[in-house]
Amino acid sequence: MTPIKNLLKKLFLFVFLLPFFSFTTITPKLGDKITPKLGDKIKVDGIIESKEWDGAQTFDLKYEYDPGYNTLPPFKTTAYVTYSDTKLYVAFDAKIEDMKYLRASIRERDTGFEDDWVAIGIDTYGDNRSLILIGSNAYGSQIDFKLAAGEHEGDISYYINYESKGVIGEDGYVVEMAIPFSELQYEKKDTLKWKATFIRTSWKESRIAVTNNKIDRDDSCIACQIETYIELEGINPKKRLEFLPYVSGNYLGSNDGNKISYDKPNFKAGVSARYNLSSSTALDFTINPDFSQVEADATRININSPFAINYRERRPFFNEGNDILSSYGEVVYTRSINNPIFASKLINQGSKQRVYFLTYYDKDTPYLVAGENRSYFGEGEESFGNIFRYQRTFGNGSNVGFLSTNRFYNEGGTGNMFGVDAKIRFNKMYSLDFVYGNSFSKEPNKDWISSSDIIEGKTVALDGEKFSGNALSIGLNKTSEHWSTTIDYHQLSPLFRADTGFVTQNNFREFSFQQGYSKQRDEKVKTYFAKIGTEIRYNFNGKLKRVHIMPVYSMSFKNGFSFDYAYSYNVFEEYKGDEFKNFASNYIGFSYTPNEKLSIFSRNLIGKTIAYNISNPEIGKRMRLNLTINYKPNNRLSFSPSISSESMKYIESNEKIHSGYIFRLNSKYQFSNDLSFKIITEYNDFSSTLFMQPLLKWNPNPSTIFYIGGNTNINHFKSSEKKWLTDNSQLFLKLQYLFKRK
Repeated sequence: MTPIKNLLKKLFLFVFLLPFFSFTTITPKLGDKITPKLGDKIKVDGIIESKEWDGAQTFDLKYEYDPGYNTLPPFKTTAYVTYSDTKLYVAFDAKIEDMKYLRASIRERDTGFEDDWVAIGIDTYGDNRSLILIGSNAYGSQIDFKLAAGEHEGDISYYINYESKGVIGEDGYVVEMAIPFSELQYEKKDTLKWKATFIRTSWKESRIAVTNNKIDRDDSCIACQIETYIELEGINPKKRLEFLPYVSGNYLGSNDGNKISYDKPNFKAGVSARYNLSSSTALDFTINPDFSQVEADATRININSPFAINYRERRPFFNEGNDILSSYGEVVYTRSINNPIFASKLINQGSKQRVYFLTYYDKDTPYLVAGENRSYFGEGEESFGNIFRYQRTFGNGSNVGFLSTNRFYNEGGTGNMFGVDAKIRFNKMYSLDFVYGNSFSKEPNKDWISSSDIIEGKTVALDGEKFSGNALSIGLNKTSEHWSTTIDYHQLSPLFRADTGFVTQNNFREFSFQQGYSKQRDEKVKTYFAKIGTEIRYNFNGKLKRVHIMPVYSMSFKNGFSFDYAYSYNVFEEYKGDEFKNFASNYIGFSYTPNEKLSIFSRNLIGKTIAYNISNPEIGKRMRLNLTINYKPNNRLSFSPSISSESMKYIESNEKIHSGYIFRLNSKYQFSNDLSFKIITEYNDFSSTLFMQPLLKWNPNPSTIFYIGGNTNINHFKSSEKKWLTDNSQLFLKLQYLFKRK
């Protein structure tokens, strides 16, 4: 038996025996007093009145954890908590010594992270599976996201419906929030004890973050360190019942050679609904949904990549529960569900397990084939599919799970994948991640992909062939205050496919190692960070594919300036039979945020890389420049110009291989937290096209939305006359309104 098979056997045995072991957890402490039930008299108006909040449970945010390390903050913050039968009420009294340091703007949802903001973090199950953060900036602009165990960056696509109001005073600001219990999942009990932490970020020369709990930087699990809780008795919210009907319309026009001719207006209607079967189980469904993007994705330059690129999921229906699927990375990609006629989703959060079940019927299914050196993409037809996920959770943020994804194409062909996984936190510093999956494919007989390429004796063209593949990922991690170490092994076999995912490359075995050092200081230089990583990749025939080394160094300063540099050194890379040695690129980036009106961000590459998309690939001189500026002349108006350029030349002749740029300008006026007007302008030099999108949007909660706008695509013909000609245009509108049981 090979060493890898021996290792797999031991890991499988460990994973399946794990549920019989137990883990110790932190016993939470009380706040200043037991949470009183005063909420019936609370008015969410941004004013903390004694007649409303007297007797509420209070928490002092007395620990600065960034840049300080559990030091005394330079400002005072007090959080208040109470509740009613149906809602949790939270208030923050955030003092500021000098109001010139306050950063606050009127913003749409989930865009206030550059401002001062406050939030409550709740772990309703107390087992550290995730931490839900619900907050607001000083103007009441809402911020909510979910933080999984061991992660430091939350999922901002997570959302709930809640009330918030912020009022700025002479010596600080106050935020009040009312959070319906029906928006949260929890185990129903007479007395509930939820872990709760309170966070504030503010500015005084640089960003300062404070909380009511001490933070141990040697522990990567934030939720595991919470030692305070709120205690709730006799809550009795009505089961959540929501209906979300919509109507949308568009008016399409195209150039017939002389002018723009418009088709008849096209209208569409559908409905979504959500019902809480219990406090821990929610059922969602949608019929004939409109999942079109409200705002166009920024075009990404992909001229020198042989692999398809993806975009972040932003559709609310699919975002809830994404944290349950995150262990599998791009093996599960809900945006591959492109245009469903019907979809339903069941999420259950039990005391020791989580279940996610999604089923759908898709009208226009994308089909992606991964290869060793490139990916192949085709526009498919109708399909039916589902995603099933089970996860057993443990008290220290550990879990084990199972995943099944299935897709059945309407005119033949299937794609199935089954996997097991585990995250084991041995203690606060050491953890192990394990994922294994097997795919079973039967291709449809379709012309969706045109290629004569062969992979392991199977054609890339879709001709009904059957095959299977596997994927394996093992990672050992050690994290402490200053040092971080990661050892990973990843493999994807040549015939592995993820029909409900976005896997673009396979046929590799890769070993990687990363060692990092960081130090936070409360001086002019706020943070030092250095890391070195190395990767060695082989294909399944044992051919060496890549040896890569990358040292990284970065610094951040109290004045809002940060700098990072990486040296990407390729010792060896094989591509389509050609071998390339000893070439490198320099990655240089910086950001600067001197005040709330201005921020500058830049990421650049200068060096040598392989020109993949030419007939005879060779190493060329490459330059990639990216610059984004965000400017806010006042707290409502903003301009965000950005430019991305990419060029490559032959080394010997200096002749151009490719060159171009994309310029994008977002101009926005925020009338209120709910109402905005935006104009997006984007010029693509690679295709000589100009795109414009004006958009008026009213969005009072995550579900209710009204927008009206238009798209215009203009071609720039680089002839002697240099003509600009409108190719097509579109007018569109949508009204989607949330009807909710009170």
